[in-house]
Amino acid sequence: MKNSPKTDFAKPPTVSSQSLNLADLEYLALKNFLESLLGISVQSSEQLNKDILLDSLSKISVIDFIEKTFGVALIDKQLAEFSSIQELANYLSQHKKFYRKEEISWITELKNKWNFQIPKSSFLFLLKLIVFTVQKATSISHTIEVKGLEHIPEGPCFLASNHQSKLDAFLILSYLDKQTIRDTYAYAKKQHIKGFLRRYLASRCNVIVVDLNYELKESIQKLAEVVKQGKKVLIFPEGTRSLTGELGLFKKTYAILSAELSIPVVPIAISGAFNPGSKRDKKDKNSKITLEFLPVIHSKGLYPDQINHSVRQSILNNLPIYSVNAL
Repeated sequence: MKNSPKTDFAKPPTVSSQSLNLADLEYLALKNFLESLLGISVQSSEQLNKDILLDSLSKISVIDFIEKTFGVALIDKQLAEFSSIQELANYLSQHKKFYRKEEISWITELKNKWNFQIPKSSFLFLLKLIVFTVQKATSISHTIEVKGLEHIPEGPCFLASNHQSKLDAFLILSYLDKQTIRDTYAYAKKQHIKGFLRRYLASRCNVIVVDLNYELKESIQKLAEVVKQGKKVLIFPEGTRSLTGELGLFKKTYAILSAELSIPVVPIAISGAFNPGSKRDKKDKNSKITLEFLPVIHSKGLYPDQINHSVRQSILNNLPIYSVNAL
């Protein structure tokens, strides 16, 4: 799919009440797709980003469906401009290039080869220096306990961890052996990799740069290509660091990839790392950080929601009570 322009895209035309029934074909196609995707009944007056509340992955599915069915390329920010599903249907009626029933979803396409060159490991020595420096610096004020490294399998897998501090990724990587570090990739949001030097280092230190605002589908395809080439991906399903130390909800992107590509998942439970370096921690010389690599969860025969639940529950069961958010 070609990238749509990030700015200056055409806003949907204002649709008069007299034209609401002009796009029956497009509306019924959208309605049937959304109801199949979400498992709920939708009405013509509902708005995608307010009434139905699509998550990021559902937006990808809708955008992909629209392009394959009507030949109209949209980005997720454009969906928010339509006041209702019916208005979107009328827009498609006016701008469609064709109409075809498309049975193949973007998720199924993840199995196909995608033209993406994964970053080289030419500066891996620099990554090792950084992670081991972080480990040594952290060990000055914290006791660090690591358990379960034997659970990391050979070959591709997702290392899925809860996220308590800025140090989490560095600490996890610092305890992996040389070959595992070489084969493990992390991802970074594009807005955090600004400037030529950062982009250059990222491209040579096993970092996958993703743009979750404008290139969400392509970002997921990048992660898929990494594991398809036999590598490991370190991921934090909560999506951001915990603000309270409690375990948040998990996004299921990795679980979809795990299910579709039969990639195992190693849950990692981090405790004691929340807000390290605070005044409270500095006073407590006996504070302890625990990294526990838990038994592998194999995806065969499981749906993404089941994988996601199993990974979160495994981590939840191995966190102290003060780190648990009973959701």
